Amino acid sequence: MIEALVAGEGLNRVGEIAAEHAGAPVGIFVPRPGTDGATGSAAERYVAELVAGGDPSQPEDVTEVVPIISAGEIQGAVLMLGAGGLDAYDYLAAAAVASLTGIAMLNARDDTARSLDASLLGELLAGRKIRAGDVLRRAKLLGSNLSDGAVALCIDPLGRQPGRLVAMVLSERPDALTEKVDKRVYALLPGDVEAARRAVDRLTSKAVVGVSSHYHQAGDARLALAEAELLLDIAAAGGPEHGEASASATFRLLFRLFASHPEEIWRFSDSTIGAIVRHDEQNGTELVATLRAYQEQNCNMNLTAKATYTHRHTVSNRLVRVQELTGLDPFQNEDRELLGLALKAGRIVELRPAH
Repeated sequence: MIEALVAGEGLNRVGEIAAEHAGAPVGIFVPRPGTDGATGSAAERYVAELVAGGDPSQPEDVTEVVPIISAGEIQGAVLMLGAGGLDAYDYLAAAAVASLTGIAMLNARDDTARSLDASLLGELLAGRKIRAGDVLRRAKLLGSNLSDGAVALCIDPLGRQPGRLVAMVLSERPDALTEKVDKRVYALLPGDVEAARRAVDRLTSKAVVGVSSHYHQAGDARLALAEAELLLDIAAAGGPEHGEASASATFRLLFRLFASHPEEIWRFSDSTIGAIVRHDEQNGTELVATLRAYQEQNCNMNLTAKATYTHRHTVSNRLVRVQELTGLDPFQNEDRELLGLALKAGRIVELRPAH
């Protein structure tokens, strides 16, 4: 059995050898970290519950169970699925011992992959310019095909162990590249946003996730990571929450423009709302905050007053002052839309200074 593992045939082959000698089908189940077996067979769910510390009922088709134990903890189990010979248990026990070697080999491979993975993502996040061909080649070595582009994730664990989120990403998308950097988790998921949706939906119940748009070229992986990070930063600073599609789409568009023409975005923001930004800095006023709240509260004066802890007349006076300083009327649709766009551009400039 060990020879089969060394030859690269994996745990499935170990199970086949055990079955040949035991006289009945044998399954070797080692759940991946972060999975609960919910989408697997009855046998897979049974072993996943055992590994999690539960006391599940043994499935009817399971006739013998030999746990795979390492350092006093259950890592998985070898199951016989049917009536075997008199010495079947001995072969199951041998398969369990061989499985420990297989698990060690898998862990060593995963550790190496994570190291290479971290190197690639770390270099991209640090802003190092890597040729598109090199990104594609290195990703393929890690089992991730970025030939059709990728979607990036930036995840705030909200105090949870980042390693668990890494495991969750990989359990949904084994082809993902993922890395913990400081207190956040970053990932590149091959394919488009729809392909990434399942992993994102599972993560949003456990953490706050910034999701980039789909970047079609592997060479744009750095921009994808930066966009996901920006959207998470915006959410952390009180911007649109996950799911506010129109606001997020605007931020994505502005970010792409900012990535290629940062000076243009800075000039647009400054020429539109720069006067009220400087007025706030010089006089300790809150014109920008009031205008932003007015936009976010769908131009409802009462809700804006509540959000800014002021009277509605104060809100009105501040908006009039905004008009005086910018020449744009917050009460008129076209002017209000331009001001809203400038506020979003200003948020990007704040979080990603051009200078």
